[in-house]
Amino acid sequence: LRTMLVKLFKDLRMIKIGCCGFPVSYRKYMKLFNVVEVQQSFYRALTEKQVENWKKAAPDDFEFVLKAPQCVTHFPNSPTYRRSHLGEERKDCGGFRLTDVVKREMEVFLERAKDLGARLFLFQTPVSFKPTDDNIEAMCRFFEYYKGAGLFAWEPRGKEWSGALVRELCLKLNLIHATDPFLELSSQKEDTVYFRMHGNLRTYRYSYSDEELEKLASLCKGKVGYVFFNNSDMFNNALRFKEMLSQ
Repeated sequence: LRTMLVKLFKDLRMIKIGCCGFPVSYRKYMKLFNVVEVQQSFYRALTEKQVENWKKAAPDDFEFVLKAPQCVTHFPNSPTYRRSHLGEERKDCGGFRLTDVVKREMEVFLERAKDLGARLFLFQTPVSFKPTDDNIEAMCRFFEYYKGAGLFAWEPRGKEWSGALVRELCLKLNLIHATDPFLELSSQKEDTVYFRMHGNLRTYRYSYSDEELEKLASLCKGKVGYVFFNNSDMFNNALRFKEMLSQ
């Protein structure tokens, strides 16, 4: 896993810093950061025009990480489908089921990813996706089916997923454990990280102090990977953290 990740970096100890989505115009963002975790791809398929505009604006060294479609991970009753184009088809979505609609949406997703040069994809599972035998079996089938399509990160939500089980599945399925290290330490013991900074336990409306960012920097020391901010002050926090690491 580390070998594959290192191919994405010029510096073996490099941490890429960015935001979950574009908190400012994408043109301004791309002048300040070299990576973004695209959120739109979770709600609905990216358009060809959208991809074309991003490609034209992005510097050569800019990286797109894509959040995988909700039809893969989220069950039909998820409120996130309010922003989806699927309509009644969502009844066949969620839980990593390899249904016709999921395969179709994944095909479009991977086509757009290829156009953007994206190789790393985040799969975020909701609290409703629990560690049952059926769910784990579905995960195994899904990632085996798409083996070789890219690098996969997984962020499980919910306290029912034990660190030991998450580590076991990440090793078995060759997944990167994505986590907020202030809320839950990564279950992986490798020197790779995928940190998603969500604010705090109570609210997304949060701004990290310098002391907290210094703590985050210490967790990244000697590592290779990504830190994405997903809180209300993500833009300023990401800039400040980038400044800290550069020093």
